[in-house]
Amino acid sequence: MNERPTSRRRKSINFRVHALESSLFKGAQQFFGSRFGIGVPEMRILSNLDSEGELVANQLVALTAMDKGLVSRILNALHKRRLLLASESPTDARRRSWALSRNGRALVEQLRPLWKQREAMIQADLSPQEHELLEELLERLFIASEKLRTEEAAALQDDPKRARRRRPAQVRTRQPEAAE
Repeated sequence: MNERPTSRRRKSINFRVHALESSLFKGAQQFFGSRFGIGVPEMRILSNLDSEGELVANQLVALTAMDKGLVSRILNALHKRRLLLASESPTDARRRSWALSRNGRALVEQLRPLWKQREAMIQADLSPQEHELLEELLERLFIASEKLRTEEAAALQDDPKRARRRRPAQVRTRQPEAAE
């Protein structure tokens, strides 16, 4: 049987954005992983620290839209590789600030031209007006998605029955007591 692939044009925006993200991620992961031993999530952290300067983990979570556990693991791994410096907060020993080390800055300097080159290649068929429109539309979709996510999270908190249904079933850890 000769099956044709289904057109992405008829798929939802969610599907199309995820398919694009997956393709971009796989390509960048393969390219940068093989050449520099670094993955896309690590590059996002390095890039944000390069452009924003010293940050705490919560700020990186917000900037990268990544899970806080993942951000924490990446920060620790980059620190072990001596790409980041960690500074203890004078008021809270549990709260560290993160910044690029000399090695981290050197790596970002190597990566930056390649990031820009790959992005330019991907967007080569877009006119400057299309590029500007795409940036605007992506930002508007992100804002709308975050608003919906926040509203849905609040609704779940306001409706305990609904929240209870969404929790995974509790696993019984104690054996029932034997009848005497």
